Amino acid sequence: MSIVFKSIFRNELASYIDFVKLSVKDHRAYERTLSDFDAFLAGENLAEKVLATDQVGRWLDTFTNVRPSTKQSKLTHVRRFAGYLGTLGIKSTLPELPRIQSDFEPYVFTVEEMARLFEAADDLVVTRPDSRVAAEFPVLLRVLYGCGLRLGEAIALTWDDVDLGGGILMVRTAKNQKQRMVPMAEELTRILKLYKAAPCFAMNDHDYLFKRDNGKPRSNKTYWILFDSLLCELGIKNAQTIKGQSRGPCIHSLRHAFAMHSFLKAEAEGRGFMETVPFLSTYLGHDGLMETDKYLKARHEMYKESHEMIADYTKDVFPEEA
Repeated sequence: MSIVFKSIFRNELASYIDFVKLSVKDHRAYERTLSDFDAFLAGENLAEKVLATDQVGRWLDTFTNVRPSTKQSKLTHVRRFAGYLGTLGIKSTLPELPRIQSDFEPYVFTVEEMARLFEAADDLVVTRPDSRVAAEFPVLLRVLYGCGLRLGEAIALTWDDVDLGGGILMVRTAKNQKQRMVPMAEELTRILKLYKAAPCFAMNDHDYLFKRDNGKPRSNKTYWILFDSLLCELGIKNAQTIKGQSRGPCIHSLRHAFAMHSFLKAEAEGRGFMETVPFLSTYLGHDGLMETDKYLKARHEMYKESHEMIADYTKDVFPEEA
């Protein structure tokens, strides 16, 4: 169903959305933003086609209960529409994109929580004896936590990507197309050898590590749902939190846990921030140290001393955002 725009820019908005649909994957986000912006402009009763800073500012002020990053995204959509207007000879003045201080605080499982999660995952083969996914799930969790992989990276692994002799994974399907080689601990390598050799899984050399009966990889959703059910069972996460899709523990938190626990282990062994984090950043496939630094800002109540230590290391490395 197409959107019916009503403001003085209705024709330009309609043609711009048609263009966006052809060039932007998440075009629905643009549709939502510009539909709301159009409704606001219609109420302004503009006499001429002019986009001004104060108009856009008043529109942004109507979003009182949204995150700063959401406001920034909406303004980005409008600024790109304004650029389109410029190609049509219609002038506009818009607010600058605000610099946003990230409030991202990843959830990091404690060592005790990790032990409980592994125990609960191992018990799935008892409660679901006929389920292949229940049997492979404990292995998947150990790969995610042991290597700090994103879920999509682990699901995309085939045995061609696994060097069991050298204990190395080759991550080919990675964020931002950044392929990387990931060394494994000896224990994880041993587990994967046993997993591949188990007759019940009927693995071939070119198979996906985590596959459905038809040989295709499973969807992310399968594992998200199963992992969330374990979190609820263990009391780490409640069903209402899952329903609301708010921040909190999830399967991606295993990657955060790997980063924090690796850092703490290195620190305990006498290696400082700048000795550890560049290697950790490369291992995780991050674009830079800033991204890794965000991973280490987690769970103040559990990692207070670590936060203070990391903040001390980074105070002269990363400038405060204005």
